[in-house]
Amino acid sequence: MGKRGWLTALLGAYILLQFLWWASLLVRQQRQIFELNDATDEKLNQAIRMIIGEGLVFFGLLSLGFIVIWRSIKREMEQAQKERHFLLAVTHELKTPIAGSQIAIDSLKKHEWDEKTKKLLLDDAQAGLTRLEQRVENILQNNRLISGKEMTKVLFDAEEVVTRVMHRHQVGPYQGRIIELKNDCDAGAQMEGDADALALAWGNLLENALKYSPSSEPVSIVLSESDAGLSVVFDDGGTGIPFDQRENVLRKFERLKDSETSGTGLGLYLADQILKMHKGKLHIESNERGGSRIATWIPKSN
Repeated sequence: MGKRGWLTALLGAYILLQFLWWASLLVRQQRQIFELNDATDEKLNQAIRMIIGEGLVFFGLLSLGFIVIWRSIKREMEQAQKERHFLLAVTHELKTPIAGSQIAIDSLKKHEWDEKTKKLLLDDAQAGLTRLEQRVENILQNNRLISGKEMTKVLFDAEEVVTRVMHRHQVGPYQGRIIELKNDCDAGAQMEGDADALALAWGNLLENALKYSPSSEPVSIVLSESDAGLSVVFDDGGTGIPFDQRENVLRKFERLKDSETSGTGLGLYLADQILKMHKGKLHIESNERGGSRIATWIPKSN
């Protein structure tokens, strides 16, 4: 509990105690006045009831005000704590790929390697830069949402965007992972929207599917369209997202409870917000393998 919280609680308790003290003094004074004027008990009781009634109304409003202030301070403190965790996570998420790329580049510069080893080191460096790019894009997109900037609408091929996202993530620790793409859309079918923002959203969902599922489990991506819009579904073989946490993980800086995997808590939040920018939606459910099935949908006209 921060100093502001304790100070507010102490101040509130002092005001309430003072209020009770002055109310008791007022009742005593009123009683003395009525006794000096030889007023009847009925008039005295009526005056006391009026004082108590007005006092209770004031007491209720004052208590309500302090409850609102207390909850507001508590929310601010919780948000500040989340932001501190976010900054620590960002520091880790940015330093790790930079360090990995730097080690790979230093190894290439200092030693003579065979072609196979050179390729592995270059792949490691590329993987680090890809991860770094994804993290920076997440932060920039978060700032874009905060500033209220409008998206850039262009015509794009959904399969081409998703394929590009797949290639970007099949590097480093995920280069041996199986990603199955099934496209049920018509050949050459195009959508209108912010292709870069959607690539970031789908990339975050694909990265989560790869991160939270075993390497032996393939990740499935299914594209389909209807007269109403485009659907892109990500299906993994991980442990899934518990039902009671599905709404929570879509909030900024929130992550799965008891998760041992590092992260900033922005991936799912940004994916959800980007889809909402396109008047679309994101839905989380469980699949037959016990993992997560995250379905995204955007309308053809948004």
